[in-house]
Amino acid sequence: MMRMNRARQLITGAAIPFLVMMLMSGCKQSPEEQPVAEKPIIQVKDLPALTADAPAHTQTVTPLDVAPPSADKPAAANAAADKVTLSSSSGGADIPADKPPEPAKPATSGKPKVDVQETYTVAKPILMGLTLKTSASDVVKKFGNPREQFLMDDEIDPMTVYDYTDFMVGFNKAEQLMFVDVRSSEINPGLNGLKLGQTTDDAYKALGKPDTNTSYVLTYKSEGTVLKLDVDPKTKTINSIKLFYDK
Repeated sequence: MMRMNRARQLITGAAIPFLVMMLMSGCKQSPEEQPVAEKPIIQVKDLPALTADAPAHTQTVTPLDVAPPSADKPAAANAAADKVTLSSSSGGADIPADKPPEPAKPATSGKPKVDVQETYTVAKPILMGLTLKTSASDVVKKFGNPREQFLMDDEIDPMTVYDYTDFMVGFNKAEQLMFVDVRSSEINPGLNGLKLGQTTDDAYKALGKPDTNTSYVLTYKSEGTVLKLDVDPKTKTINSIKLFYDK
């Protein structure tokens, strides 16, 4: 009996250290159960190709130097906004946004350049440097194309009128000049300095004594033509100058 009790004590004493070791080892986590720390993500440049001479585990990776984004700088995706592309319908080239615009072309007034060298005389009645029966083509050569062209109805001989804004000219069916009508004080019609807006006294000085003199009109006749100056009776200023055939 005493031997059996002794054997139990020996077994119990040997089991206690073993249990203690088991408890202590149970408190520790195995390497497989321990959490793995997240590895930092490294942006890399183009990876070098693996060669047959070196095993894969010896290849080196060069980290990419990337500057941290800044709040006061636009993203790279918006860099294209610094340039504006202007293309014509036929596919024009890119034009930088900072290129200065081309100056606008001045609008044309449609008025011809008038440079009258010859002046009116009794021997040669002339107005705007034109004598009557001048051809339409010669008038266009001198002053260019008119701003407007229209037909003046007449039962006997309808006339085609060229409007040059500051003056008008009319042609018969044969395209011969039949009248000249000055309509602006800004041009020199070739009457020895006389222009629209000047007085009857100025007309006397420039052209001499008229063939007809009334409160409304002054006329000068020469070579089957009439130079007619319409007058404002109140101010005695000239408001119309015409040269035409005397029928």
